[in-house]
Amino acid sequence: MGAPQLHAPHGGLDPEVAAHAGAAQGGGPLSAAPEGGGPAAPALQGGAPPHEPRDAPDARQAEARLAAQIETASALSGSTSLVEAAPRVLAALVEHLGWDVAALWLAEPEASAARPPSAADGATTGGDAALAAAPAGALRCVEVRAAAPLDREALAAALRETPSPSGEPELAVEAFRSGAPVFRASGDGVPEAAREPCWWRAACAVPILSGARVAGVLELRSRAPHRRDEQLLRVLSAVGSQIGQVVARRRAERESARAAVELRALFRAIPDLCFRLDDELRIVDCNEPRLSELHAAPEALLGKRMAEALPGELGEQIERATREAREAGAVVALEHALAGVCGAGGERHVEARMMPFLDGHALVLLRDITERRRTEEALRQREERSRESQKMEALGRLAGGIAHDFNNMLMVMLGYGELLLRRLGPDSALRRDALQITKAGERAAALTRQLLAMSRRKVLQREVLDINAVVLDMQTMLQRLIGENIDLQTNVGRDLGSIKADKSQLEQVLLNLVVNARDAMPRGGKLVVETSLGEPGASPTAKSFAPAERDEDAAPAAGDPPYVVLSVTDSGHGMDQDTLSHLFEPFFTTKARGKGTGLGLATVYGIVSQSGGLIEVESEVGRGATFRVYLPRVEGRSEVAPARARPSPAGGDETVLVVEDDDAVRKLIVEVLERRGYGVVSAASAEEALAALALEGVDAVDLLLTDLVMPGMNGRELAERALALHPRARVLYMSGYADDVFEGAEPDGERALLQKPFTPDTLAQRVRDLLDRR
Repeated sequence: MGAPQLHAPHGGLDPEVAAHAGAAQGGGPLSAAPEGGGPAAPALQGGAPPHEPRDAPDARQAEARLAAQIETASALSGSTSLVEAAPRVLAALVEHLGWDVAALWLAEPEASAARPPSAADGATTGGDAALAAAPAGALRCVEVRAAAPLDREALAAALRETPSPSGEPELAVEAFRSGAPVFRASGDGVPEAAREPCWWRAACAVPILSGARVAGVLELRSRAPHRRDEQLLRVLSAVGSQIGQVVARRRAERESARAAVELRALFRAIPDLCFRLDDELRIVDCNEPRLSELHAAPEALLGKRMAEALPGELGEQIERATREAREAGAVVALEHALAGVCGAGGERHVEARMMPFLDGHALVLLRDITERRRTEEALRQREERSRESQKMEALGRLAGGIAHDFNNMLMVMLGYGELLLRRLGPDSALRRDALQITKAGERAAALTRQLLAMSRRKVLQREVLDINAVVLDMQTMLQRLIGENIDLQTNVGRDLGSIKADKSQLEQVLLNLVVNARDAMPRGGKLVVETSLGEPGASPTAKSFAPAERDEDAAPAAGDPPYVVLSVTDSGHGMDQDTLSHLFEPFFTTKARGKGTGLGLATVYGIVSQSGGLIEVESEVGRGATFRVYLPRVEGRSEVAPARARPSPAGGDETVLVVEDDDAVRKLIVEVLERRGYGVVSAASAEEALAALALEGVDAVDLLLTDLVMPGMNGRELAERALALHPRARVLYMSGYADDVFEGAEPDGERALLQKPFTPDTLAQRVRDLLDRR
C-alpha cells in the first residue's frame, strides 16, 4: 500500500503555526495559568477576540463538531466501501475538530478487507511498528490524514510516539483492549524536562464498536495542548459508531458472499441432478456438471417449469410433489420409470426428492437409480432362485431317497421277471402274466428316472454332442407324437459348435417340451423347434429359471463362445404370471386330474440345471409360449459311432467281485453272472470286499462291480483302494442315486456306470464290454 495522501487545510503554514490555527477553530487549547493561582493569562494563539461574546468560541466549536459529524455521515453513506470513505472521514475530523493527525486503525480481518497491506506504505509501516506491544496482527493502520503537509518521516514519527514517557501501552492498543475512550496529554504529571522535546502535546482514541466486538480505533493527535473534552470524545465515539456500522455491514456482506460461494460449491458438488425452483416453480439454478444427463445447457433451462424441462409425466409429478413439500415443510420423494430417458435405450428408473428451501424456493434432486433397481431385481431373482433351489433340493433328497430303495426293488422285480420269461415257453399260460409284471416294472422304472432327473440326482453320462443331430434324429418320432393337427417346423442353426450333455437326457428334455406344447394346443396349431446361438437375458419379458448355484465348470467363462439354444415355440393358449411362477415345481400341473403327473417340466429343469444350463420362458395368455434351453457351448467335435446290431451278450470265465448292500439285488446279480459262466465273489459292504480281496488276492479279480451308494465306505472310495492294489482291474459302478459320490473326484474318461434298474442282458453286455477292453 502506498503512503496516504496527506491533505493540508492550512496550506503553506508551518506545522507549528498550523497546529495553533487548528486549535483556534475549536480544538480547545489549554490556557497558560500563572504560578501562584493568579488570573489566567490570555489564551494562546487563537483565543476569542476581545469584541466577541465569551460563548462565541463554544458555539463555533459545536458547529465545527456538528459539521464533522455531518460530513462523516455523508462520506460513509455516499461511499461504496470503507476504503473510499476513510480519507474523507479523517479529513473532516482534522479540518473541523482542529487536531493535527487523524488515524484509522482496524483489527484483522477488517483491516485486510478495507485496504490490502503493503510494506511500501511508509505511514502504515510506521503505524505497524508503533504497535509492537500489541498482539501480532491485532491492529493495523489503514488510513492517516494530517492538517499540515508533513513528510512521511514526520508522520511516522507522530504515530510511533508513545503516549507517555512512563512506558504506558500505545494509545490505540489501550483503547482497543479496554473498549473505552482514552485521552492523554504530555504534561499530565510529567516534569517539563521529561516532556521535551516531544512532537505532540495531546492525543485521544475511541474504540470503533461493531456489535459486541471492537473492530478498530479512531485516533487523534495534536501538537497544541488540549484539555480532556468529554464532548469531543462523544463526537468521536459517534463517528466510530458510524464506522462500526459500515464495518459490520461489510463483514455481513463478506460472510454473505462467502456463504453464497460455499452454497454454490456445495450445490455443484451434489452428485445428483439438482434444481432450485422459485415460488412459481420455475428453474432459477441448476448444477451444470450434471446437465449432460438432460443434453441441455443450463441457460436453456433457466426460467422454465419442470414440466417443460423434464420428459414425460416426470415434470408434472415433480411440480405436484414440490407443492406438497412446501405445504408440509418436509421432504417428499417419488420414483418414476421412463422409457428411453435422455436418449438411453430401455427403461430408466428415476428417484426424485423435493424439499422446501429459503425464501419460498424449493430444491429438487434427481437421481438415476436404474442400476440400483437392476441390482435389487437381480438380488430378488437370486433369492427367489435360491428358495426354489432349496425347495427342489428338499424334494430331490426325498425323491432320491425313495428312488434309491425303489430302484432296488424294481431291479429285483424286472430281473426275476426276465428270468421267469426265459424259463416259460412261448405257449405258457403264465407268460402273459409275467409280461404284465415286467411292463409295470418298466413304467415304474421310468417314473423313478423322472424323479431322479427332477431332483438332479441322476448320474449323467455326459458326452460331446451335436445338438442339431439330436433334434433331427427325433423329428420323425416327434411328428408321430404330436399328431397331424399340429404343424411341426424344425429350424436348425449353422456352426453352432458342440455341447456336453447326456444324450438320452437331452432327448428327454426335447420330448417333454414338445409334449407340453402339444397339450397347450388341443385344437391344433403350430410348433417350432429351433436351434441357435444366444445369450440369456436378451428378451426383457422372458422369465429366467436358473439354479441358485451355477456349475462354474459347465457355464461358459467371460469371453468364451455363447450358449447353444434349444427353443420350442407353440401357438397355444399361453400362461399367466402365476402359472409361470410355479411352472417347474414338481407335481404342479394345469391339466385335468389323471391327465398328467406334473413331473415333465420339473424333469426338464433338473436335467438342464444338472447340465450347467438354464431356461427362459416367455408367454402371454392367448399368445402361446416359448421355452429356451441354454446349454454351454464347448470345444471339440461329437463322434457318433455307427449303429450296429448287437448279438446276444456272451459270458466268460473271468472273476467278478460284486459289492451290493441290498441282499435281493446282490443275489440276482450273482445268479445272472454265474449262469453266464463267470466266477463270482460277493460282499455286502466295502469292508467285506476289501477282506475278500485280501483273501483271494487282488490278481484273482478281473472286474469290480460295486454299488455307488453304500453305508460306510462308498463305491468310489472302494474302487480307489482296489485300483491302488491292482491297477489293471476294471470297475463298473451301479447306482440309481448318485448323491454326489463323484464330487471332488478326479475326472475319469473311462468311468463306467450302470444305471439302476437294469436288465440281466444289459448287465451281461456291460460286463463283457469292460472285460474285453483289458
